[in-house]
Amino acid sequence: HVNPVHPSPTCEQSLKIPLSILEKYGCNLASPTRPKYWRSVKHNNPVFRTTVDAVKGGRTVLYLYGYTNQQIDGLSFPDEVTEPDIEKVAAVTLEVMILRTEVDMIIKVCNRLSDSCKYLSPFIPQSEEQPADQPQVLSSSPKPCNLCGGPSSLVCPSCDSQSFCDACDDLFHRHPARATHKRDKIQKSKQGMSNIDALLLYVHYLWCFCDTCSVLDLCPETMSQLPSLAPWECAHCTTVNEMRAVLCTTCERPRLATAASIVQETPASPNWTCQFCTYVNTKPTAVCEMCNLSCKDSAGVSLPQSLQQTPTTTKDPQQPGMKPQPKPRVNPELKRQKLMKEEGLSLINHIREAEKRGVSPEEVYAALCMCGGSNVNPCDWLMSELPHLLDEICAMAQISTTGEGVKLSRAEAKLAWLAAGGDTERAVKQLLRDRQVKMRELHSLGFRDVAQCEEALRQSGGEVKGALSLLQRPLLEPFHQRIWANQPEPPIDPKHPDKQRMCRRLLALYDLPSWGRCELVLSLLQDPGITYTLEDVVQAVKESHDKDFIRRLLNNECPCCLSIFPRSKMQSLTSCQCSVCHECFGQHFTVAVRDKHIRDMVCPVCSEPDINDQEQLDSYFSTLDIQLRDCLEHDVYDLFHKKLTEHALMKDPKFLWCCHCTSGFINDGDHLKVTCPSCRKSFCAQCKKPWEPQHQDLSCEQFQQWKRENDPEYQRQGLAGYLRDNGITCPHCRFQYALTKGGCMHFTCSQCRYQFCSGCNNPYHKTACKTPQCNYTGLHAHHPRDCLFYLRDWEPARLQALLQKSGVEFNTDPSNETQTANCGVMEQKDEGGLQIDSPCGLETRPGQAGLCEKHYREYLVSLINAHSLDPAPLYDAQEVTRACERYQVDTQRGDEDDNAYYTKLLKKLMEVPLGEKVPRNK
Repeated sequence: HVNPVHPSPTCEQSLKIPLSILEKYGCNLASPTRPKYWRSVKHNNPVFRTTVDAVKGGRTVLYLYGYTNQQIDGLSFPDEVTEPDIEKVAAVTLEVMILRTEVDMIIKVCNRLSDSCKYLSPFIPQSEEQPADQPQVLSSSPKPCNLCGGPSSLVCPSCDSQSFCDACDDLFHRHPARATHKRDKIQKSKQGMSNIDALLLYVHYLWCFCDTCSVLDLCPETMSQLPSLAPWECAHCTTVNEMRAVLCTTCERPRLATAASIVQETPASPNWTCQFCTYVNTKPTAVCEMCNLSCKDSAGVSLPQSLQQTPTTTKDPQQPGMKPQPKPRVNPELKRQKLMKEEGLSLINHIREAEKRGVSPEEVYAALCMCGGSNVNPCDWLMSELPHLLDEICAMAQISTTGEGVKLSRAEAKLAWLAAGGDTERAVKQLLRDRQVKMRELHSLGFRDVAQCEEALRQSGGEVKGALSLLQRPLLEPFHQRIWANQPEPPIDPKHPDKQRMCRRLLALYDLPSWGRCELVLSLLQDPGITYTLEDVVQAVKESHDKDFIRRLLNNECPCCLSIFPRSKMQSLTSCQCSVCHECFGQHFTVAVRDKHIRDMVCPVCSEPDINDQEQLDSYFSTLDIQLRDCLEHDVYDLFHKKLTEHALMKDPKFLWCCHCTSGFINDGDHLKVTCPSCRKSFCAQCKKPWEPQHQDLSCEQFQQWKRENDPEYQRQGLAGYLRDNGITCPHCRFQYALTKGGCMHFTCSQCRYQFCSGCNNPYHKTACKTPQCNYTGLHAHHPRDCLFYLRDWEPARLQALLQKSGVEFNTDPSNETQTANCGVMEQKDEGGLQIDSPCGLETRPGQAGLCEKHYREYLVSLINAHSLDPAPLYDAQEVTRACERYQVDTQRGDEDDNAYYTKLLKKLMEVPLGEKVPRNK
């Protein structure tokens, strides 16, 4: 609120601009696209200080909007509030808009009637400036409510002495954190009216200006009953509404609406006009006799006299000697409307009765046109007289035609009679026009026989679809007989003389794209010595129109069964370009799934892909799964998935193979002793040896040393037991074999089908490998120089010299109990295409520790690998040169002599590390 006594342009701007800014704040908060910085309002803005902050209560409106968090430079929403309360913001914004409208009305009237402002000035508090050197004197009157701005009744000392009205105090202190605050009541004293009360007062009494002289007439008694911001009473229905209510809760009229004007009517005229249907009612009822709507009228001018509010004035008595007034004449308009009402009500009653009897409103209206002058019920007339009338209409239509007699039906006549509204002559003309239109439609569909068309229309009741069905039935009879007959459909004969008929059948049965493709199919089927079927040719023709290319598609030889198949019946793998027929494809993978390992499921022609390439193998199995889904039986496909799951489990570092059986499982524990869930036997999780009590609290190396020194059975086996314990371990699935390396270094794991060198564990490649500058495409592996693959060709004495040079002890004599004539070391042998474990059986020699020469060399090489000895120092010149070429060492020779050259090559060769995967068990 501002403090000017008389409105002026400055006063107008000081009121309108703050209200407009507050309204803009509310509209921005309620808008779906709010501004970027909507969460805060800055006080240091000069425009804000001179407008909103200069008006008393401006910050209170912002508080109602939701700006409740006090900042150093302004107000803001609390941090926990993410969205404003749209409903509350809209309500406050509406109040601000109404207040701004009221202020505009006040200023407009005050500019026209400046003298009337003196009634407003006593209620506007004057702002008195105090000198700077004197302290500010605070008013003793109670502060307004901090939330709604209304009169306050309570003060809360715990909330910084904030004032609240009863309603806001109930809402604010309902929070659990503030429920225990103690409030003090405010002793209300007689005081002047607030600025808002003065503005509302002035708006309420603006309507009291005289329309002639525009003078405000306010008596002292009226001034004593000035309104306030307390609950207000509706001027129209006298309902007491809440202070914040803008519209009356009963009659929904605005707060500032005036009472309904009282219009007196003469007692001799009780008629009133309905505002909805304009019917003139002759009785003082609350609803219209025609439309049954309420007679509610805001102005009250159209209500009957008995329903209007009449003033409490005494009626002037009729003076004697006056002539009586003549009776009013009958109004023809009222008579016409009364007749319309009676006829309308009668028609409604007839329609309602007809609906119960299944008669349409159109039939009722047409029947009333025929028997309206009599007392006959239209429904009864329709049942008794309408069939005769329809026959009469059909007869009149047949007589009106110049040609042959037209065969008409009652259904057509009834439709025409309803369309004509009950007029017989119009119905005859409409019936003939409809029949001509239907005949032309049937003629356009190819049916030229007029008599058949007329009869079909008569039987179908004038429906074109029904007549068409009747006319087509004789034409489709041969086709129906052929369909329902038990005889099979004759095959398509490419040599049939009626070529067009064969092409039409191809188009109908196989959905070929064009007539030319059908002729191409017939020509290909006439080639001599063909082995493909009609379906194969149609499928190939759909893919191409080139005859030579189609012949190549139809003639493909299966490399497995050597039969000719079309391309559509061949199956290809993603790992190669080979194609086999569906039958060979299914049989090959069925056998591989049932009887072989999952790594044997490769191409039956070229054995691709390389099973040692793990990345290529995973991609291959993912696409193979989709191809096998449709060609394998259900149980075989489930077995394939089971083996595929086991293959994936073997990659888990916690996966273990049982040394007692062929089962594998996941070991989640961290103990050395594990028990197989299949055979329930225990073994060591690290060295994979059967578990013995002496292994407890000992490492695997310590346990092996104890067995060598204390186990009689181990000592009896001698070096054969040593070679067995240091047998072959698959580097891929970590499955251990109690076998020696044997003669062939190419070893295939029976569990995962991984192919590797048993001496260095490097993989064997059946095709080109990924080693740089390796162009060999056959079966090969890349062995390091300390692999058994090379050292097995050395004589035992040379191997012993390498061990003696490094100070490594080795055995030459067997134990007393192991002196046998044949070597008993177990090794894997290929017998009849099967991998069988059996003793070596070769003759032993003296000085080789009871072993044959082959296994004694293996024993010496295992000692060399266990101590990581480099055999290069014992190489001769030729071996150094070949090893350098193998490792791609620079062999360029300078001016040095042979000894210096070979010494340089040997130095470079020894810089190449030994094999990383070579087993080095001690």
